[in-house]
Amino acid sequence: MRKNPLDFCKKVVNKLKSKYKNREIKLATIAIIIMGCFFYGDYIKNSLFLEVKAEELDKSSEIATVKVPESWNLNNKEDEFNFVLKKEEEDILKNEYAKLELEIKNITKDHPIEEMAPFIAKYDNKIAALIVGIAKKESNWGKRSPSKNGQTCYNYWGYKGQGSRGLGMGYGCFASPEEAVNAIGGRISELVNQNIDTPAEMVVWKCGRSCAATGGQAAANKWIADVNVYYKRIAMLAS
Repeated sequence: MRKNPLDFCKKVVNKLKSKYKNREIKLATIAIIIMGCFFYGDYIKNSLFLEVKAEELDKSSEIATVKVPESWNLNNKEDEFNFVLKKEEEDILKNEYAKLELEIKNITKDHPIEEMAPFIAKYDNKIAALIVGIAKKESNWGKRSPSKNGQTCYNYWGYKGQGSRGLGMGYGCFASPEEAVNAIGGRISELVNQNIDTPAEMVVWKCGRSCAATGGQAAANKWIADVNVYYKRIAMLAS
């Protein structure tokens, strides 16, 4: 009796998940393995059930049975391949999001920014690392931050652009943690797209065009070093 190559494929894929931390390398490698397994033999008939393993943070797991949509042509190996790859990708992204959120919560525990962890974790590790690192330096993760009419502005980054509540104490005032993270994450993403993607380069956040006007180079170097402490801790999760 011909063996189902998916059994071997799933074993290899599960090993790859634990071996590689980088999302792009992991997905690319898994895609190659799954493609090879599918084109090894034609074992899928008119009805197909695939077991998809959903790994949780505590290493526990459960098996879910997923039925291939009837609208798919089950004799089309490309459809079969895309179906399995999509499930693996969803599993990887879900686990990486959960791990990043938990790491941010652990790092920022008992600080106001902790409640923002679910929103920060939606960004990739590099941007999330900058969001957390800058907030630590600028406000001690929200313990020193602007307010307006006695209410917090959720601005933990010294950001001076206006929020939905205008300005508070000269800084942007946001209506919610989610709005604040979206604004800061969006601005940092713009800078990262300009290859300003390390604490040393991101010092423009503090200095603007000239560090001489904001305490000099010594203050700039201290800013870089302090931001880098938490930047490295979060960014390394993707390495």
